[in-house]
Amino acid sequence: MNYKNLKINFLVMATIVVAGSCKQQSTEDLLSDVSRLKTKEMAAAAAAGTAAITVNWDQTFQRIDGFGAFGGRIVPFFESQKRDSILSYLWGENGLHLNMVRGKVLHTYGFNQQTGVVTIRPAGVDIDVDVNSSAYQALTAVQKEHLGQLWILKKIKERYQVPITFASTWTPPLSMKTNPSSESAKWFNGLNFSTSSTAFAKYLAGFAKAYQNEGINFYAISPSNEPENVFSDWDASYWNSAHLGEFISNNLRPALNQQGLSSTKILSSENAAWGTANSFLAGMDKSNVDILAGHGYVEIGDLIVGNRGLNQSPATWNFATGNKPVWMTETSDDGGTYDNTITGGLKLATSMHKFMAECNVNAFVYWLGMLAIRNNESLICTNADGSLDFPKTYDVMGQFSRYVRAGYFRFGASVQNNSDLKVSAYKDPATGKFSIVAINPGNQELTCSLRLQGFSAGTLTGYQTTGNNTAHWQQGSPVNVGADGSFTLNVPAQSVTTFTGLKN
Repeated sequence: MNYKNLKINFLVMATIVVAGSCKQQSTEDLLSDVSRLKTKEMAAAAAAGTAAITVNWDQTFQRIDGFGAFGGRIVPFFESQKRDSILSYLWGENGLHLNMVRGKVLHTYGFNQQTGVVTIRPAGVDIDVDVNSSAYQALTAVQKEHLGQLWILKKIKERYQVPITFASTWTPPLSMKTNPSSESAKWFNGLNFSTSSTAFAKYLAGFAKAYQNEGINFYAISPSNEPENVFSDWDASYWNSAHLGEFISNNLRPALNQQGLSSTKILSSENAAWGTANSFLAGMDKSNVDILAGHGYVEIGDLIVGNRGLNQSPATWNFATGNKPVWMTETSDDGGTYDNTITGGLKLATSMHKFMAECNVNAFVYWLGMLAIRNNESLICTNADGSLDFPKTYDVMGQFSRYVRAGYFRFGASVQNNSDLKVSAYKDPATGKFSIVAINPGNQELTCSLRLQGFSAGTLTGYQTTGNNTAHWQQGSPVNVGADGSFTLNVPAQSVTTFTGLKN
């Protein structure tokens, strides 16, 4: 008998003695006393830092398409002396090993409406031009942006065989907008449907075809980016859900098919907040949309009261998705205060868990891969001396992207006796590999019992991100299965730990 049970029995006997010296106590009263004592014991155990985790192999959820990032502010990325290292840190095997990259359908390309040809690279300039050369310095800012994106996307494809490249459109060419003098969507400035629907569809298809000629087949293309944003100064285009659905079905899909791009998927609608995307897509003709998408920033109500950043509580969409993939295609902490600590990392961890385990997204894409300053809109930042800075959001992203690969499926995971711990599980049915991501935002280490349901495994390996780790994804000692088939896992305070294993 352990000490805690002995203590409970002693207290029960003491209760009986006292009851005998005062008045007769019923059996029901005694049992009630025991129950209360056991409840207190369980509460004390929870306070001591324990949790019970169960993962169920037979409970299968969404397929994972992958993780990615936007290439970065294109020209600073292209001109960075550390651009090769940055590419490796983001898409390389020893870095985040991202399998997706998001590009931009720039609105400034040369376009022949008669032939549908879009020119994506400046004439007479090699893609590997030295950024310090006179040939490069002679380019305009627009030409540098064209060349920079082409270089970034081509090198990611060539070096890391990244399978999913997709592009989003901030605005059509200005000549096609209702107010051709403005890049922004202010005053509901958007595509002039009566004059330019066909031309804009041909522009998008021509863009994708030009990249195909460069060796890059876009997996998907999006005709809009945050179509509801009629307030900001940056390049944008207003759409309502009816017009966007009509444009996709009547113009974009036929234009892509005509260019021989029938396999290029259409992604939509990429609203800034997950809840906004829900209402926008719910009222939209989605028959020719292949991938449903939204962004992961705070909801409009939060913005009104001055909050910004990563959505910590996205709600599951309440319309039928028709089994189409659901992607979260942009998010970051855009609050303006740089935080490279575990506090910022745990905000991303919570958001990723909610999107993956509750909103059932198939893909999670961060906003910027790099910035030439220190800012939480990016996974990699640059210090004043030119050295790279890796906020904990970089490491947290890797807890998912390195160990949850494309083709995995999320499977059942539940937590008992602890309301802080967040756990999600992912498996590869073909190989039996699996990963369990445990997020502990609390202030004390947790000792967790892990029970495997529907399968067995012999050893787990843990990879850890804490506020004190200097190495990325600190590898722990192997954890061996106990005699009863369960594992005992230690999850540090303020941490994210991914445990990997192989099904027997």
